[in-house]
Amino acid sequence: MNISLRQLRAFLGVAASGNFTRTAQRLHLSQAGLSATIRELESQLNTRLFERTTRAVVLTEAGRVFLPAAELVERELSAAAARLRDMGRQEGAALRLAFTPLMAANVVPETMRRFLAAHPQVEVEIMAGSPLEIQQLVETGEADAAFGAFFSKVSGLVRKALAPSGLLAVYAPGRYAPTPSAKGRKDTTWEILRDQPYVALTEDSPIHQLAEDALFKHQVNIGRRIAVQHLDTALGLAEQGFGIAVIPEFSQIACARYAVEHRVISPAVAFDFCYVMRAGAPLPDTLTEFARVFKAVMAADA
Repeated sequence: MNISLRQLRAFLGVAASGNFTRTAQRLHLSQAGLSATIRELESQLNTRLFERTTRAVVLTEAGRVFLPAAELVERELSAAAARLRDMGRQEGAALRLAFTPLMAANVVPETMRRFLAAHPQVEVEIMAGSPLEIQQLVETGEADAAFGAFFSKVSGLVRKALAPSGLLAVYAPGRYAPTPSAKGRKDTTWEILRDQPYVALTEDSPIHQLAEDALFKHQVNIGRRIAVQHLDTALGLAEQGFGIAVIPEFSQIACARYAVEHRVISPAVAFDFCYVMRAGAPLPDTLTEFARVFKAVMAADA
């Protein structure tokens, strides 16, 4: 019998969620790949672990018996692997870093160029995902740090602020009239969105909630709403005149790739762009240096 940590995580994920699609997304697998992994495990154990119906996925009796042992083994193996990774990274010889897709595409390449010029001996692995997904990579020890806007405190993780941020209104040039907060200012108030089409991020985005709270606070009613999951999609729709997108200020580096105008929204909704890491994990000098370079690249392109 040759049961792998990958198989155990797949089994535990489906057991917890009761859903193959959500588990595949969280583990960064295709649904077919996840199903194949579960079949491999069932074949090695010579038993079915799940009953699959059109409405739910539930553990069989054998699955319920196997569950506590799988949880114990996965927990011990993950903890041991994390300790070994920490030992191997005491001197920062390797970094595993996670970012949202927009930052990975627009800030990481130049950061890597500058960082590796000064630290050619360091091996860097870059991962990308939603804020929740990259935070989970740090929680499980699969990433040393995740860079983004994280608003909820998570036990076992520490946040290190890199730069303050606010929100931007982004739209096709000449399509909408900004309303500066004072004469000569290059910002706009929330009035720019009044009765206008709005390109919003989906409800699972913390930026969505910040914008919704501000619109409610300033009593601004919007027009048609289009909800999108990714910032690049919001920028593309704004460029094509579908509405005004509200994005985090630290993402304005991506605006250069689109024919859009962008203005800081006042009154400001302030929050920090930061990176998170596991509490108690060593903080190698190379991670501190990477974060410094990353911050400098963001500032230079702001």
